[in-house]
Amino acid sequence: MKSVNSRRRLPALALALACALPGLSAQALPDDRQQPVKVSADNLEANRSKNLSVYSGNVVISQGSLQIRADRVEVHGNTKGEINKVIATGKPAHFQQQVEESTTPVKARAARIEFLVASDALQLTGEAFVDRDGNTLSAERIDYDLNSEQMKARGQSEKKRVEMIWKPEGQSESNEE
Repeated sequence: MKSVNSRRRLPALALALACALPGLSAQALPDDRQQPVKVSADNLEANRSKNLSVYSGNVVISQGSLQIRADRVEVHGNTKGEINKVIATGKPAHFQQQVEESTTPVKARAARIEFLVASDALQLTGEAFVDRDGNTLSAERIDYDLNSEQMKARGQSEKKRVEMIWKPEGQSESNEE
């Protein structure tokens, strides 16, 4: 009987963790937080005692303008059911979110994207790339604070150095090569 009850709780835990995603979007458009969270994946494994849900196989998580796409996503929670961090991995994993009404979404990709909820920070590792309104940053690792929009980047070697490209003011993305 205990295993039947445990099996019934796993989908409830997964739903609770997915519903806690609104806390992920501190810098999101105002109505993003009011939007439903949608999670789709080929597989789900949830462990209530560890406050962990693992989605795998073509994972897509969305809420308003926030979207995470990856091969595998771990959602780590605390005992209150609040999300602490989300770890997305893929070849590559993708993150995007529109932070202002008049701008294009911030887009990021990397082999591993760790989203730290409390600090609204992204840690991108493995061929990391961020595009903010056509201005791009690529490096082996990028730390991106979504609140202040401050970034730190580091290369891995002479062949994998930090590269930033700023487009001239007033130039639209369609004018770029």
